[in-house]
Amino acid sequence: MNDQVINDILIIHTQSALNALAGKEALDLSLIFGAFDQRVSVLFLGLGVTQCLIEQTPELIGQKDYLSTFKLLEMYDIEETFVCQKSLNKLGFHKKNVMPSVLTLDPGGIIQLKQNAKHIYVI
Repeated sequence: MNDQVINDILIIHTQSALNALAGKEALDLSLIFGAFDQRVSVLFLGLGVTQCLIEQTPELIGQKDYLSTFKLLEMYDIEETFVCQKSLNKLGFHKKNVMPSVLTLDPGGIIQLKQNAKHIYVI
């Protein structure tokens, strides 16, 4: 008999990729919950969409490349990763600029995602 409780956890990344440690902290939190067999979804919203853009080279501005760690999400069974389509459009990006494993959501989809989550963390 397995007494383990599975929680539906949504982690919303709202900070720019290279301006603060908040992006890395949100990624670390996602991986920690995934390591403990929690059902984790990730949403990139607002400036947080910059965290899931492809072809970034943070080393050129003297930053460590934590962004390549996003590839580990699937290894931790975090398969639901989303980006806000409205935020992408507002910042001048398109779906082709985003990592292939990340799905776009419209505002209605984001509301549904939030409603399905038992716990929501906004970083």
